[in-house]
Amino acid sequence: MVKVLLFQKDYTDRLFDRYFILADGTLRETHPTELAKDDAHFICHDYWLIARSLFRSAGALPQSVLDLEDYRVSTCGFRDERRRREQVDISRSLAGIGPRQDVLKRYVAIFNRTEPLDLAVYEEVGSAMLAHWQTLEAAAIRTGEAARYSKLEQPVSKYLIESAVEGIAIDQVRLRQHKKNIEHEYYMALKQFSTKYSLPIEVPSDEDVIEYLTPLGFDFTDVNVDYVIEFVPSEFGADLKSLKKLANSRQLLSAIPFSQQRIHPIVDCFGSVTSRIYFKDPSLQNLAKRHRDIVCADAGKVLSYVDYDQYEVGIMAALSEDPVLLALYSEGDLYQKVSESLFCSATMRKQAKRLFLSYAYGMNFKSLIDAAVAFGAQRSAARAFFRSFSIFENWKLQVCQKFKDEGRIGTSFGNYLNRVRDGDLSPSEKRSAVSQVVQGTASLIFKKALLRLSDDSALELKIPMHDAALVQHSPEYDSKNLVRAFSEVMSEHFSHRIVGKASLDLYAPPAV
Repeated sequence: MVKVLLFQKDYTDRLFDRYFILADGTLRETHPTELAKDDAHFICHDYWLIARSLFRSAGALPQSVLDLEDYRVSTCGFRDERRRREQVDISRSLAGIGPRQDVLKRYVAIFNRTEPLDLAVYEEVGSAMLAHWQTLEAAAIRTGEAARYSKLEQPVSKYLIESAVEGIAIDQVRLRQHKKNIEHEYYMALKQFSTKYSLPIEVPSDEDVIEYLTPLGFDFTDVNVDYVIEFVPSEFGADLKSLKKLANSRQLLSAIPFSQQRIHPIVDCFGSVTSRIYFKDPSLQNLAKRHRDIVCADAGKVLSYVDYDQYEVGIMAALSEDPVLLALYSEGDLYQKVSESLFCSATMRKQAKRLFLSYAYGMNFKSLIDAAVAFGAQRSAARAFFRSFSIFENWKLQVCQKFKDEGRIGTSFGNYLNRVRDGDLSPSEKRSAVSQVVQGTASLIFKKALLRLSDDSALELKIPMHDAALVQHSPEYDSKNLVRAFSEVMSEHFSHRIVGKASLDLYAPPAV
């Protein structure tokens, strides 16, 4: 049965929240314990605001909750809707559906406790929420997105939210240590970057980056700064990435008070158009590796970090069925093989990985070869190597042609990206098409892996990354089970055309 869940948030965090259910046209007040026992499918908005309060009050969460805005954004297929998500509240979502503007305005005021409760207003808004869900559901079924949301996105979201409300333990000693040192580390790095590149002592804006790199021959036509920094090899880009990572760590560490022994991040299960998971407030995934040791296990527990190996390359090999790429992936460390092919040495794996991913996501061929030569490769060897993936190239062309012909591109289980213009694809659209298939598939497999972990009651998920997960378990638990689960999920997804690879890794450097 579908019911609408409405609430008034207690912003004092003293659990004075009030909850209401609209079912069969009747609105009534309820309690978290009743919600936790109810097997109804609840329609809600801003669920992140009350998930922890519900858990603290009842010791459990409702079995099934659909956040309207999450559902809309994750099934609509438009990149800009994801970007505008933070600007859209429930009153904007419901505008034109039923309630008058003055009713919506009153609802927001009551919701924020600046006006007294009026059940008639809540009932009218709840009815509009139900109608809005029915419209979204019909659209998601029509576009082939409903099954993915109900069978994958929603169960994963529940698992992640349950993990977040349980909380993540923080090592107060290491937090204090890092907070003490981070300002000095950051400003020294900022000063060194400024001196090295003759720039102001601040993290450069996108405009600053374009102004600096364009005279050096970098082309920003139809690409954004993030793409150039990520995929176009340059010392400047590598230094800027390091500086930005340090700046993110500084911001995150400063936001965690010394008194906080556990943190409860907000889960964004559809944090990008490719369905990547993000934790927010704090955004733990942005912590530099050397600062990650602030996260610690609960008493009597240990942490393990399981990581997919050569994840995106394995996906590209399986999807394209390129025999050269499949062989490189199956024979061992692909990036080491690339390093040996380009540089006659296995020691340049990091540069080889960057070059290969630059190639895979559509860097101009001449620029790619020039970048390889700048790293020390022979031009003829670089050309021969990157021209050996003819089947993969044909697959990319087919993906782009499908995007152009059908106006959308996605994975084997939905998650479509829609075009917003007609005509030939721009270089940016070509890259987006390939990225949507590859990285969208990566998100799909990773979420399947998380669901596999959720079946093991001995495990507690702590932090999901892009292709890895930090989990907590007893010291007696065999952590090889994690590797087996991750590997099997990837192998099964591709019907064993490839063998998925995963390994245990260090989440943070060993404590000194």
